[in-house]
Amino acid sequence: MPDTEKILHPFATEMRHLTSALNVVASDMIRDKSLAKKLDDDPDYFRKNYSVTEEELKAMRDRNMVRLYELGLHPFLLVRFAGMMGILEYWQALGAPGRGGGWPRNT
Repeated sequence: MPDTEKILHPFATEMRHLTSALNVVASDMIRDKSLAKKLDDDPDYFRKNYSVTEEELKAMRDRNMVRLYELGLHPFLLVRFAGMMGILEYWQALGAPGRGGGWPRNT
């Protein structure tokens, strides 16, 4: 198809952020739960093995969901990261139904 590159360019541009170091780290943490402990105990591991910035690493270590979103963490990964790190307040702030703690379900 002669226009394939032109057709796919908007998609590729939009999806490029998914390969950012921040998104790669979050994806790896979801697959390998031991990385969550390393985030607190051995932050140098992330400096050595990923091209994550200090600002991104700080936001992850601080569990700063707003900053992670601003830095480009994909919303799907953000929700998974928050859940994995035990951040129930994140669910509450979203008003997410059915997440325990007596929160009302959608009706």
